Amino acid sequence: MARETLPVALELMFGDEGGYSNHKGDRGNWLHGVLVGTKHGVTGATLAAHRGVKSVTANQVKAMSREEAEDIYRRSYWGQSGGDLLPPGLDYAAFDFGVNSGPYRAVKTLQKVLGIREDGQVGEQTLAAVRKYPGGVSTLIRDYCDARMRFLRSLTNGRTGFPVNGRGWTIRVTGKDPKGQWKDQPGVRGNALRLAADASGRSVEKVETPPEAGAKADGRDTGLGEVLKKPEAWGPLGGLLSAAGALFAGDGPVQWALAAAMVAAVLVGLWYFVRRVREAG
Repeated sequence: MARETLPVALELMFGDEGGYSNHKGDRGNWLHGVLVGTKHGVTGATLAAHRGVKSVTANQVKAMSREEAEDIYRRSYWGQSGGDLLPPGLDYAAFDFGVNSGPYRAVKTLQKVLGIREDGQVGEQTLAAVRKYPGGVSTLIRDYCDARMRFLRSLTNGRTGFPVNGRGWTIRVTGKDPKGQWKDQPGVRGNALRLAADASGRSVEKVETPPEAGAKADGRDTGLGEVLKKPEAWGPLGGLLSAAGALFAGDGPVQWALAAAMVAAVLVGLWYFVRRVREAG
């Protein structure tokens, strides 16, 4: 049975995730290279998966009812983000993160904050770490939202990442507009803290956010510079680079041909590891 905070979380979600949107700078609006848009924060890809079909059209996305969107959130986001297991407030923060960036990312980030194995699933180890977190759930909510903002800032893609959507994401999570043009609001952080204090949701506040606040924050939009900061992108390539350097130091066409082939292998390997690191987050 869903936690009592789910109805409140859904109401808050529909505040951040508005009606139909087809902004080109939102990766979630595209399906198989076609701009189909999102509605109530549900992408065309998610809607197609929910209906058991390969694809949907923009008109089908536009026609999706709020009731169907709620059903999708219950089935595909709430439980997978730990909604039925995490304490009130933290459940909503993880749910909102999961809708925006995927439940796997939301749970992995929580586990990273907790300092435990990051397997993307809320189990007993995660729950035990939540119970033992220094400062309690309120401190964990603050630290978790800070970690979410660090992830969002790492999405440096100039077309779909933080450079174009960062202001909206910041307002959504923190309730504060970096430009100071929107009034201060609780944001996800503030409302999560209010739910932690009173799971009934009587003190939560619906927020108003700009359209870009609903843009999907995808780990694939991490810029190359951020990816290459991760040691796993470089470790397997160290030997190849050293070997190539040794071959270039020698003389003869055979050595140069081998060195050139090895450089090509390094570039292919770098591309492969960058892709894997982006996918794994």
